[in-house]
Amino acid sequence: MMRSQRESGTSLFTQAREIMALRRGQGKLNAEEYLGNRLFDPDISMDDKRRFLGIQAEVIVDRLCNPSFKGRAAVRDKIIFAAMMSALGFPVPKPLGFVHSTQTSFLARDLRDRDALLAFLRGLDGPAFGKPVDSRWSLGTASLDGYRSHTDSVVLLGGEEVGAETFADQVMGFAEKGYLFQERLEPHPEVARLAGRAIGTVRLLTGNLDGKSELLDCAWKIVAGGNVADNFWRDGNMLAAIDPETGTVARVASGLAHESRTHESHPDTGETLTGFTLPFWSQAVALVLRAATMLPDLRLIGWDIAITTDGPMIVEANTLPAFNLHQIASGQGIMKGRFEAFVTACKRSPT
Repeated sequence: MMRSQRESGTSLFTQAREIMALRRGQGKLNAEEYLGNRLFDPDISMDDKRRFLGIQAEVIVDRLCNPSFKGRAAVRDKIIFAAMMSALGFPVPKPLGFVHSTQTSFLARDLRDRDALLAFLRGLDGPAFGKPVDSRWSLGTASLDGYRSHTDSVVLLGGEEVGAETFADQVMGFAEKGYLFQERLEPHPEVARLAGRAIGTVRLLTGNLDGKSELLDCAWKIVAGGNVADNFWRDGNMLAAIDPETGTVARVASGLAHESRTHESHPDTGETLTGFTLPFWSQAVALVLRAATMLPDLRLIGWDIAITTDGPMIVEANTLPAFNLHQIASGQGIMKGRFEAFVTACKRSPT
């Protein structure tokens, strides 16, 4: 907080007073969230600061909008979710292999033990993407270019080689809950030109009441710094605020608190990001609005959508959909406009 005082001129007393007020308010912000969102900035009014939601408030909103727990398992388990979406005719990544000693995926090759996993890896003839079925924040993910027989290694996105035996041991660490290999999606050429080959999904937040779905907010998770996944906690990754009507990038940000920065261009490619319109935007919005109606027990969902050459594809759906992604991207609190109106409607219709 001393550094915040030096940067902003906001006294320690004022910061402490604001933190206490925001902690008691609807946003339930703690000191870390206050500093992370740079709410010590005197140019942000107290009314605007009250529109920011912390993780405690996110849990409250999630329980309010999604009071039934029936639908949560379907989106948390990546195998169940992929099977359900595929059966309903929605575009999802093709499953390739599933590591688990007993559970059957029905959609992918079942890999019951380490030997079966090694045979699968040594038979890879193209790219694949792997992830634990129950992980959050992309922990344990791997993006593979393929297998190299003369070194008995898997090749990661970017060219690094890892011995097949070593990689199999790492994957088996997740085998108790399950580990899924899928086709690796390739970004639309225009997106790849701006942001590289790694998929950076677009988070589209939908609300669904009485069978009518709407887009509440959206943000693009931009991969940078050689990362293989788009989660914001990975050093170098960025978030872009997107105009929900047009799909155009309005603002790009990285870092938190004193490391917070805004960007006009991508640090790796040098290409301009602000003003870029994501391809297939109207199709992406239509896709999530239709998908949201298929999960009536979940009224508030954060969808991760990949923009590929062939169009938008559903990667994941999330409860507790990380409101701070939208707040960091825009530099504004999420409790406004459509989102605020939707939460108010959920209060009036608790079940």
